[in-house]
Amino acid sequence: MIRFVKVFLFLFLLTSCVGSYSSTLFGVGVNINLDPRSPGLYLDDKLAETTINAKILKNDYKNFFINVKVIDGTAFLSGRVNLAEDKLKLTKFAWESPGIKAVKNDIVIIDETSFKQRAKDILISSQLEVALLINKKVNSRNYNLETINGKIYIYGMARSKEELDEVLKEAKIIAEVNEVIPSIILSNDLSRKNYL
Repeated sequence: MIRFVKVFLFLFLLTSCVGSYSSTLFGVGVNINLDPRSPGLYLDDKLAETTINAKILKNDYKNFFINVKVIDGTAFLSGRVNLAEDKLKLTKFAWESPGIKAVKNDIVIIDETSFKQRAKDILISSQLEVALLINKKVNSRNYNLETINGKIYIYGMARSKEELDEVLKEAKIIAEVNEVIPSIILSNDLSRKNYL
């Protein structure tokens, strides 16, 4: 029954797209042809992301900057919160969401980061976003990133080992970067490639 519902949702999304977008668009700007996940795995991950974000909003964390990305059933959390207890609660929200097999929590406590460092972090993230966007060897849409205390956290999916190496190379050449922490899955390592 669940498989039927997923197939129905998938077909509904394909037929509901209008205008100049092709039938492979899931909403504006999200092209599943550029995503190495199968449509079924993509929908599972997006549903898990939505569930986690809903829990965050419901529990009054809307004023915090929290980034949630789910890839192949792994929830990647980043951002800043006020207390260590908040960080633990957010991990709990992710674990309790359906379809989550693992949680990687890179959230930091606000007191650990100065205002000056946050400004530097924003600059570092912006530089890497631009570098990935103009690099023809990288599909920049498949990556999310955040810089905290000079450490770049990169989440996403690489189509090949060469693309992964290219992303890391771009990150390492940016000034003021202390460490590059990748959480990048190779498309060949996805658990399900032909779900539907």
